[in-house]
Amino acid sequence: MIEASGTGAVAVGVNRGLVSTGAGAVIHHRAVHLPGEAVRPPADIQAPPGLTNLPAPGSAVFVGREEDMARLGATLDDGPGASAVLHGLGGVGKTTLALQYAHLHRDRYNPIWWIPAETPDGIVLSLAALAARLDPYADLAAAASTDGAAWATAWLQSHHGWLLIFDNAESPADLAPVIGPLGTGRHLVTTRRAGGWHHLARPQRLHTLDPDTAIDLLMAASGSGGDETWADVAAELGHLPLALEQAAAYIQHTALTPAAYLERLRRHPARMFAAAPDGRQRTVARVWQLSLSAVAARQPLALDILRTFAWLGPDALPRDLAYALADDPIAVDEALAALAAYSLITLTPDTFAIHRLVQGVVREGPAGATAHARRQAIVLLGAALPGDPLFNVAGWPRWRALLPHVEALVGLIDPAEDGEWTEGILLAAATFLLQEGRLERATEFAERSVAASERLRGPDHPRTLAARGVLASVYRAGGDLTAATPLHVRNLADAERLLGPDHPDTLAARGNLAYLHGLTGDLARATALHERNLAAYERTLGPDHPHTLAARGNLASAYRAAGDPAAAVPLHERNLTEYERVLGPGHPETITARSNLACTYQTAGDVSRAIPLHEDVLTARTRLLGPAHPHTALARDLLATAREAARRA
Repeated sequence: MIEASGTGAVAVGVNRGLVSTGAGAVIHHRAVHLPGEAVRPPADIQAPPGLTNLPAPGSAVFVGREEDMARLGATLDDGPGASAVLHGLGGVGKTTLALQYAHLHRDRYNPIWWIPAETPDGIVLSLAALAARLDPYADLAAAASTDGAAWATAWLQSHHGWLLIFDNAESPADLAPVIGPLGTGRHLVTTRRAGGWHHLARPQRLHTLDPDTAIDLLMAASGSGGDETWADVAAELGHLPLALEQAAAYIQHTALTPAAYLERLRRHPARMFAAAPDGRQRTVARVWQLSLSAVAARQPLALDILRTFAWLGPDALPRDLAYALADDPIAVDEALAALAAYSLITLTPDTFAIHRLVQGVVREGPAGATAHARRQAIVLLGAALPGDPLFNVAGWPRWRALLPHVEALVGLIDPAEDGEWTEGILLAAATFLLQEGRLERATEFAERSVAASERLRGPDHPRTLAARGVLASVYRAGGDLTAATPLHVRNLADAERLLGPDHPDTLAARGNLAYLHGLTGDLARATALHERNLAAYERTLGPDHPHTLAARGNLASAYRAAGDPAAAVPLHERNLTEYERVLGPGHPETITARSNLACTYQTAGDVSRAIPLHEDVLTARTRLLGPAHPHTALARDLLATAREAARRA
């Protein structure tokens, strides 16, 4: 209450002390007397030159944000009322960029006022503080912080050239009542929330640094020289500015080499993300824990999704996998949207991505929740893998999309902890990698699959025999016949002993051994085994079953290798006709049958019939597998050889 006294003074308030309103704002009660001319309208008050409450720049090293700074400047140059929102993952440098922009333009705006915007009360108190700096009498005349904030709002409405920075805003709804009435200056907002800002300001997403800039930041902030390990450290930290600064401070504080820090980071990520050797309050772990807590409070399913997918690769996660975690797809959509709103994931209609450091922090959560999430990720991924990776061509695109996540998952699991689901994933992935020609990775997965199956089921279990057969085939495809031979021999003997001579797994083992004998030049044994196998397949599966067709093709190739094209040509011709009828002309097995027939024609001296088939094979494999695939390269070489033979003839 304000009353004019007879002496021309103004009496303000009657009590001393502070009284809470219950809503968080604080009422200031004073007993003071002001001269009558002290209370002036906000429009009559001019800001003192250089009025600001800016914190010091958060980082002494600021690199790699030239384009972001230019884009921000262009938005705020759009005229009075221009507003920009910097949003992105916690630790990506939103506050740092805002501070750098403000300090760079101190001579352009007045006042520049920094407002912690996590809560509505924080905004009110900051505006009241602005009022106090603009006019101390107005502050004394205010009965409550809300009165001071109202005075500051009136002042801002009647003046131009100011900049308000709302840092770490939680909700657009908190800022709408403040930004909406203020169209005479500029607004800059930083937030983890990605959505809901378009009606208030122009959103600008801030991304992580590029690799070279991340390395520059590490070296500059740590005061260290060049080291080839810096690139690995930067990549492990996902090029996130806060994580890079935290790592540089730790390296400088502990006098570690980059290699030693990288080893600790990989072994103890949670401890390193929480380490703050210089006493800083903002660490990766603390920043993200705020986001994780907020998301968990709103959407418990969102935290379950994040914990589960922390065990897969960080990029291009198929969105449909998330729907397997709940019966209600709408609930999954809302959970994904909540994660995206806090910039914990990047969401598209088909995929989403999680920053690798977020994954690392989440994987180091409570032991029970972590174990459950890992088990859930294993089962989820195993169930999503298409069957029959050798022949199921329709499933290959899905395999290629899921393979990075298979590699990420098995890379996070100790081989000693491989269970049945993990072993199944390893075996299927090794088989797919074999047909893709990625033999180094296929070898690693197949060896681990055999070891896991022998431990879980014993050496004579059919599943163990299957894993051993894939491993032998990978060795054979890589040219290591010394390693492949004893495995193929053992597998056939075990399969005949345990499963019988005509069991499908026995037939596969016999076919593999026959093919190996052909490679080693033992054509008589190869031909005999292929003949036996073809007869068994025709008897058990019929003459046009895909396995029968494969056996017939193998026998025909054995005849060709033995120098008997007269016996090989009719078998290959029949096989190509059957493949085209059963599997279609564009199936990889049909294309291989066409290539085999072309090679047989060429061996028989009929180059004119071979060349068109080789051309068809090259065209088909280029379309199906791409120009760089090993099978495409083979087709290109075979065609070149046939054309050279025709030229010489």
